[in-house]
Amino acid sequence: MSSVSHHKGGAPVLMVVHAHPDDESSQTGGILARYAAAGCYTVLITCTDGGQGDAVHGIKPNQPGHDPRVVAARRSRELARAAAMLGVSVVVKLGYPDSGLSTDGAEAAAADSFSRRALRPMVTRLVRLMRRYRPDVVVTYPPNGLSGHPDHIRAHDLVVAAHTNIVANGWHEAGLGPAADSLPRGPKLYYVALSATRLRAAQTSAFAVLGAGAWVPPDEMAVDDAQITTVIDIAPFWADKLRALSAHASQSDAARVLQVLTAAGDSAGVGGRVEEYVRAYPPAVGPLSTMEHDFFESVGR
Repeated sequence: MSSVSHHKGGAPVLMVVHAHPDDESSQTGGILARYAAAGCYTVLITCTDGGQGDAVHGIKPNQPGHDPRVVAARRSRELARAAAMLGVSVVVKLGYPDSGLSTDGAEAAAADSFSRRALRPMVTRLVRLMRRYRPDVVVTYPPNGLSGHPDHIRAHDLVVAAHTNIVANGWHEAGLGPAADSLPRGPKLYYVALSATRLRAAQTSAFAVLGAGAWVPPDEMAVDDAQITTVIDIAPFWADKLRALSAHASQSDAARVLQVLTAAGDSAGVGGRVEEYVRAYPPAVGPLSTMEHDFFESVGR
């Protein structure tokens, strides 16, 4: 890892940027636990307060009894518990208002919500965090947000803009002279992904265990298998991932994902206990000669 920068203490740094509390567990819980156990410094950044999630008794936004401030406070506590279960070194809660989802005539997201507010000030804030923690690897959503949620898409846009700034200016403030870092400057960048093969396996196992009417991840979440550049084995940390996801007990979406992951983990089908990613930077020129199985050259093997 001669080309890898380090946090204080010499540990490689993994930064994961998500939109809502619970996303960190369902999508990247395995890598967070794995690399924390390997001695990496793990930084989790959560962009929104989660205030448009479920209130007690499953009360939805815009229904009587739903108070976004109360929901956000509860989800913040759940996030802290989940992060501790995953061994996360530091959690940064940016606290932007959750945009929620507009459905069947519901009001559009507020103007100050994460998906609608001006991008540039948020980019400045994230660039400062990147310069503070100097991650070697950054993980976030693909351009479609994986699920199409506007906050996921906004998180992608935010991370890409901040990453582009770091690559252009190195780890130095713009205007302070040329960066001394050797190319490629800036951290490696990965997008969360779900291959078509793994998605089908998860759907099959969920239907087999939970019944034909079970919720499963939709086909639209998948990418072609050939686009996957990186498959991380999280089998030793599967229980940590599920336990962290269960910490988000107030959220029905988290409960549904937990059911599917539990069914998939218990099945012998194709898919396995892995998390999949697409490397965006440095970009792969054509198919990789070999699949990546580690974000770092000699960490966590």
